[in-house]
Amino acid sequence: MDGFEDRFPAGKDSPPPVRVLRRDASEYPALLAALEDAPEQLFLQGDPGLLAGPAVAVVGARKATGLGLTMAERLGAELALAGVVVVSGCAVGIDGAAHRGALSVGGPTVAVLGGGLDVAAPPNNRGLAARIAREGCLATEHPLGMPPLAHHFPARNRIIVGLVRIVVVVEAATRSGALITARLALAAGRDVMAVPGHPLVVAADGSNGLLVDGARPVLSAEDVLNELSGLPALEHPAAKAAAPATGGGEGGGDGAGDRVPRPDRVPRPDRVPARLLAALSNSPESAERLAHAIRTPLPEVLAALTELEILGLARAYPGNRFARATTTRAETARGGPGGVPAAGEALP
Repeated sequence: MDGFEDRFPAGKDSPPPVRVLRRDASEYPALLAALEDAPEQLFLQGDPGLLAGPAVAVVGARKATGLGLTMAERLGAELALAGVVVVSGCAVGIDGAAHRGALSVGGPTVAVLGGGLDVAAPPNNRGLAARIAREGCLATEHPLGMPPLAHHFPARNRIIVGLVRIVVVVEAATRSGALITARLALAAGRDVMAVPGHPLVVAADGSNGLLVDGARPVLSAEDVLNELSGLPALEHPAAKAAAPATGGGEGGGDGAGDRVPRPDRVPRPDRVPARLLAALSNSPESAERLAHAIRTPLPEVLAALTELEILGLARAYPGNRFARATTTRAETARGGPGGVPAAGEALP
């Protein structure tokens, strides 16, 4: 008896069945289970075995350049040919190109969605999502019918990070979901790599900034494969017991489980984000200095800075520096500087 529960078994000509994989099941991906805020359950459509394979995330801008799309598709194809599972978010732009590259060579790919499996894919990528369900795997923490709301996407990105060893960013603006994914990756101990972009291309400002901050450059899939082969072997721990996390609400004590704080939510004073917010000023300071100031390990500070950015309370600057955000509540609510996109908009 396996750990899957078939919610909607497939008929003869139907799409693959929707299966539920709980965190206490032996089949739950060990890398993801190691995250403190791993989802208590995953809704899957396709081959769940792909969640356990050696995996690399390829993420980036929705409004990508032609060269960026070509590079993402090439990376997807070449990584898949090498037996690496290509993970992304099925958004238009770089995400979709990476998935298509993997599928073009019959390789493995996993798409993590920010809503229910039946409604979350962007209209332009619904055909792609259906193909991934047949030939790869679709995954989400949300039940069928759940729309892809804006605050789901940073939480979606943590699942992408949890499934992979390396995150590759192909074109990302200075304020983008791809950069949030990169910071989540660093906080989770994952490697971050980036494709260099032309300095006059706005879509590459954020990815070029990652390179300035020390990310390894990616000129071909070989660079990623070399990095992957040099990583230490993981002891795949058994999935953590599925006891519900303590604290307020579904997401556990730090509010980062099935839901991500909305922009109008202020962190509790006893939490790291609140102490970090008090330490932030209008002048950008390095994450390392902030960690020293509040006497908190750097990975926790990086995760807290990501939460403050989602809340619209902090702003990132080149050189891994951060300052208190100066945007208004109205700007934050409508998804302007420092906020999240309008409801239903899919961050890459």
